[in-house]
Amino acid sequence: MDNTQKTDRRRHQRHPLVAGVRFQHAPSASEFPGRAVDISDGGMLMYVPVSAPVKAGQPIRLTLRGVRTKQFGGLSDKTLDARIVHVQREGLLVTGKVAIGVEFLQA
Repeated sequence: MDNTQKTDRRRHQRHPLVAGVRFQHAPSASEFPGRAVDISDGGMLMYVPVSAPVKAGQPIRLTLRGVRTKQFGGLSDKTLDARIVHVQREGLLVTGKVAIGVEFLQA
């Protein structure tokens, strides 16, 4: 059995999404730009600047800009509370960005 294969633990189907993001990083009391990569009913993958001091478990508040898909268009310009669930710095040298996965929090 090959143990190098990762198990997909996602509960919701992911959908590609190209949209701008502004997020407030609560621990540093700063705001940063970002770019959405994909989205699901439970969360989102986005690229953030390397200068953003992000860590798993931290709360953020984000606003999506220019969402053009019918399924998620209602999220455009709405403020969403989320929690960072993982931070990926592996692609930093190629993209110049840090990828973070966030989980949307229920209000």
